[in-house]
Amino acid sequence: MTEFNQKITASQLGRKAVLYIRQSTMRQVLENTESTVRQYALRERLVQLGWPIDDITVIDCDLGQSGAGHSDREGFKRLVADVSNNEVGAVACLESSRLARNSLEWGRLMEICSITQTVLVDADGIYDLNDFNDRLLLGLKGTMSEAELHFIRARMRGGSLSKARRGELKFSLPAGYVYDEAGRTVKDPDREVQSAISLLFEVFRMCGTAMGTAAYFLENGFKIPTDPSRGFDGREASWANLSTFRATSILHNPTYAGIYAYGRQQTVATMEGRKVRQKPADEWHVYLPEHHDAYISEEEFKSNQERLLANNTSWASVPPAREGKALLQGICLCGVCGRRMSVRHHGLTREDTPYYFCGGLPKHHGGNGCQCVHGERIDAAVSELVLERLTPKAIQSAIRVEEEMQHRKASSTSHFALRAERAEYEAGLARKRYMSVDPANRLVAFELEKIWNQKIAERTKAEEELRIHESSMANDKAGPKASELMAIPEDIREIWMSGSVSMRDKKRLLRLIIKDVTITKEGQSIKVGVLFKTGTTALIECQNPPMSYDTWTTDEKVVEIIRKESEAHTQQEIADILQMQGYRSGKGLPISARIVGYIMKTYSIPSFQERLRQQGFLTTSEKAAQMNIAKSTLRRWRKDGLLDCDYIRASGGGEYMFAP
Repeated sequence: MTEFNQKITASQLGRKAVLYIRQSTMRQVLENTESTVRQYALRERLVQLGWPIDDITVIDCDLGQSGAGHSDREGFKRLVADVSNNEVGAVACLESSRLARNSLEWGRLMEICSITQTVLVDADGIYDLNDFNDRLLLGLKGTMSEAELHFIRARMRGGSLSKARRGELKFSLPAGYVYDEAGRTVKDPDREVQSAISLLFEVFRMCGTAMGTAAYFLENGFKIPTDPSRGFDGREASWANLSTFRATSILHNPTYAGIYAYGRQQTVATMEGRKVRQKPADEWHVYLPEHHDAYISEEEFKSNQERLLANNTSWASVPPAREGKALLQGICLCGVCGRRMSVRHHGLTREDTPYYFCGGLPKHHGGNGCQCVHGERIDAAVSELVLERLTPKAIQSAIRVEEEMQHRKASSTSHFALRAERAEYEAGLARKRYMSVDPANRLVAFELEKIWNQKIAERTKAEEELRIHESSMANDKAGPKASELMAIPEDIREIWMSGSVSMRDKKRLLRLIIKDVTITKEGQSIKVGVLFKTGTTALIECQNPPMSYDTWTTDEKVVEIIRKESEAHTQQEIADILQMQGYRSGKGLPISARIVGYIMKTYSIPSFQERLRQQGFLTTSEKAAQMNIAKSTLRRWRKDGLLDCDYIRASGGGEYMFAP
């Protein structure tokens, strides 16, 4: 029997009805099946109100889509489009929260329904959007639906923050940490895992960069652990090569410093929607130092953050030391405009001659570059100054560095020893499994034998790596002792000049002593002002080397000979004369006709052919035209001696000039 309602007109019954069905998450779709059944049952209500079953459209493609925010709900977009086209007489849903949980989408749908005379139907009644009371009631329902979501989130958020402030909220832990039976954060009981994490921080202290740390691990065959359980069930860790991204994430993680941090990443509202942003430490929700056992101190963690920030060439005030032959890269300032000077290399590779270049004026004001100076002499002068001041303390520093290197290598020994110990254990375990299997079960026995052989190979490899490392340690111990180093104080200069120290290490050492260097070019003289970290200054003056083309200048005697001989000889003849007299070009090459031509052009020396032209001599084409014959005929007459005029060979290519 059809239900009668005065709010539904014949015009609305003549259009289709739309039943909109939505669940917020896929988990609700799978578990809250009764809610979905109730929503589909609302179709019977529309039939009772007068719509034929064939005129009822069900939109259920938004199952598992949240109604909060401004998500891309295809079903809701289709509903709004159909209502806007005046194709819908009624929109049915179980409750207002099914349609939308934000005021913007809810208000837009109500406005469109009001214009198109579309009614809304839910489990509680029928609403005409042009009726004030119905519109007021639906507005309250929409607001309450949005507020309900806010209250739910606020309660959950408050509980999480309260638990986090006590340091009890659990979240994924990085490799090297697990949760114990009481839910406390503790170091992974596997000593091999602890050793690998500690080794990473040791290598970073030595290298100073995340990329260098990853390269060191790869070069020495070290692995980094990954915890597939993220610290929750303490499963056995897997091992992988250390990538730069992984090294950076570990170095940025405060957990390794014993800090319980919550709120490192926070959701913020932007013009493009809600985005997740990294926040500085002073904006974290929770910061609890000394919460658990640490791999590094809190001070070292902060120092690592500053070091990583300084390594970023886009943000660092002083760019990090990098490859290249320019010793003062990143710390030289322009004495004209005060801006930092960049480095350019003259040649095909970065190993060619370095130049310090300031492009501040053209970059910021559209002018020419301030100055460009040759880098080798400046680098040599600054190196000499540093070596003079470094020598008294160089040996003590070298001893400390050597001791530190020995300590680091000793700590890395445990990494290989633990790996060999684990490989031995796994090989023994594989043997036990193989020996305990029923020999009749050939399929299982074959697979276990294969695993046993694999573990034996891994054990052999681990033992070989340990042997090689121990051999390397023994060779290092056979090096010079501290007393021997103290007896040769000039070694630091020899080592610096020999090239055994990489340019990056030289730059890093230089930055420990020098704050910046100011370069001012005055003609061929270069003044270099050095500011040390102690606040003292030094002024160095050196000469800018001549440009390369200045050293290629041809000898004046050669130019004079060319100027004299060009009156009666071609370029090839002049080249033969110069070679017979033992002259060479500015680059030390044998003088050819092409070089003679280039010198004549450079010094504006007229050629023999040009001199003949000045005397009125004619070319072959001009003489043939004068005699009204072909050029081939003129050449044949010249060869046969039939011409009654003078002619001279004017070029090395056999070109002749003829008297008029």
